[in-house]
Amino acid sequence: MAYLTLNRKKLKQNYDFLDQLFQDGEIDWAIVTKLLCGNEAYLKEVLSLGIKEVCDSRISNLAKIKELNPEVQTVYIKPPAKGSVEEVVRYADVSFNSETSTIHMLSEEAQRQGKTHRVTIMIELGDLREGIMGDHLITFYEKIFELPNIEVVAIGANLN
Repeated sequence: MAYLTLNRKKLKQNYDFLDQLFQDGEIDWAIVTKLLCGNEAYLKEVLSLGIKEVCDSRISNLAKIKELNPEVQTVYIKPPAKGSVEEVVRYADVSFNSETSTIHMLSEEAQRQGKTHRVTIMIELGDLREGIMGDHLITFYEKIFELPNIEVVAIGANLN
């Protein structure tokens, strides 16, 4: 059976090295925890490092992170399914999006929850994986810019 061993000392050293490197470059950064599968023991260790932002592709993992530390910023790193909008707004401070209809639903749900939900607009760069075509960005942005309880915070791309 496979198992994972947590070396706290190395984890801390790696975190401190990366944190200093990014601070020196005035770069904000986040940890992607999807590999940890919501494991509470590992998440507690990662959160104890002082991380400010955590990214994951599973809402259940983000819910666990918010349970452990409600102050940490959470990012849902895949476009939300329409059936998960309520949970996305509840547990993710930011989500990656490429459909106006989904962002409209996020806006409505954020109003119901009394929150501002932040979005990163995903741009397609040619692999046809996700995102809007770059030449449609302005039109797309105009459609969502005035939505209540939505704040566009970034433009993202998958660089596979």
